[in-house]
Amino acid sequence: MKLSDEVTISLEVTHLLASGLILLVLGAVLFSVARETLPYYQDGVYGLLLVIFGLQLQIIGKNPIRSVERSWPVLIPGIIITAIGFITCFIPGIFGDIPKILVIVIFGVGGILLLLQRFVSNGMSPSGKTSGDGVLSALTLSRAAVYILMILVAVLVAMQMFLPGVLSTELLAGIALLFGMVLFYLAVIFHKMHPLHPESDIPTNTHCMPLATVMGMQYGIFMLVSGCLLVPVYQGLLPWASSAQLGTLVVLLGVQALVVGNMMTLTFRRNGIVILVGMVFVMAGSFAVIVPDILVTLLAVFIALFNIFGGFYLMYTLIRDLIRPKPKSEPAPKPEGKDLHLLLLLLVLAFLTAILMILIGVAMLIIDRIPGIALAIFLAGFGLTLFALFYVLSLAERKHLLE
Repeated sequence: MKLSDEVTISLEVTHLLASGLILLVLGAVLFSVARETLPYYQDGVYGLLLVIFGLQLQIIGKNPIRSVERSWPVLIPGIIITAIGFITCFIPGIFGDIPKILVIVIFGVGGILLLLQRFVSNGMSPSGKTSGDGVLSALTLSRAAVYILMILVAVLVAMQMFLPGVLSTELLAGIALLFGMVLFYLAVIFHKMHPLHPESDIPTNTHCMPLATVMGMQYGIFMLVSGCLLVPVYQGLLPWASSAQLGTLVVLLGVQALVVGNMMTLTFRRNGIVILVGMVFVMAGSFAVIVPDILVTLLAVFIALFNIFGGFYLMYTLIRDLIRPKPKSEPAPKPEGKDLHLLLLLLVLAFLTAILMILIGVAMLIIDRIPGIALAIFLAGFGLTLFALFYVLSLAERKHLLE
């Protein structure tokens, strides 16, 4: 298969890949930390783990009890946990031990519940009944290994809290690498089973919210949190981890590429190249979050140019769709009244989004020449605009105005 060929990959596989990559990067960094060749930002690790768990709730609806369809009772806790993860990454020490406690609860209690669920389950999954004993055994063992490693991670975090200095950095690195490899192995098994049982895949579109909207909404959360926090930061009231902020954004871009094949306003075919780019972004962003300051300048320039290009591309697509004549064979019903107002509002918000993206990109390139508070306002305004855009877009989609 060529890299340019379209890839069919389930949501659970993409999330396992992203999580595995983050843990592999963490393990590699910790080995370097043990040799005192790299610095290490601990809050960034806990924040990143919370972000990934929050995204898991929003993308695949999987919690320690069961997998559920994407709905607001699942999305809202996922959004809250993701936002806490963002703040933990951006502001060193702001929550004290709360992120560690959350990781202990999520990984420890979650791992125990999932492991018990495996043991007390009387039935066999539909995929397991017909996929062959070898695949079923590998799936069962790899899932059990993941749950045990989740519990082990919770124990290690608790020991770091109450018995600091007892655990060696090499041990933590080895556990992180092992966990990452097991997640990769589980992703391979799921990918092999998916063609046999495509009905078991988690749907991208539900009555609550399409997956593309969920992924786009993460940028609104990110920008709003960043903009609000930067106001006290520029007043000297709070510390700020620039590398972790930029790295988290790159991780979001990578996860979005893996899940839906998009990156902000840029839309691609979900092929092997996009999957590889997404994986590289997840690894590079994770490294920037965990290891402070090394990639900050490079990522700042990249994200600035990415925003400028994405803003102009969005503006181009909007203008192109407005002036492009439709084929005569297509019916062209003219919206009226509230429907027309809704489409006009959607168009205005889309143009405003493009303009703000360009302004943010330019502001990041000339940050020394503009007040920092201006960038904070741009980011917060961009976040609010994105939320309004996705809300209006969902209303237009429900009325089938965009077909």
